[in-house]
Amino acid sequence: MQSDITFSLAQTVWIVGSITAIIAFMKWAMTPIKKLENHETRINALEATADERKATERYIMSALNALINHTIDGNNTEELKRVRDSYQEQIIKHHE
Repeated sequence: MQSDITFSLAQTVWIVGSITAIIAFMKWAMTPIKKLENHETRINALEATADERKATERYIMSALNALINHTIDGNNTEELKRVRDSYQEQIIKHHE
């Protein structure tokens, strides 16, 4: 004996709606993991940028120190040249 399985329109809509709700819930449940990965990427990029800023600030401070010393005693041209050379090297490395 063969039995026919039939679905009414309401049952079909209910099944499709349930599947859609399950898929939507799964997508919603997975978004915090994606956001966490995005935050880790952003944190790594910000840390790298912070390191570059620290190096740049170090060069700026040494240049200001050399300029102040040169202004006070009129000498210190060798230190100015050394700071200039290291600063140029930093600029070249940064833009490679």
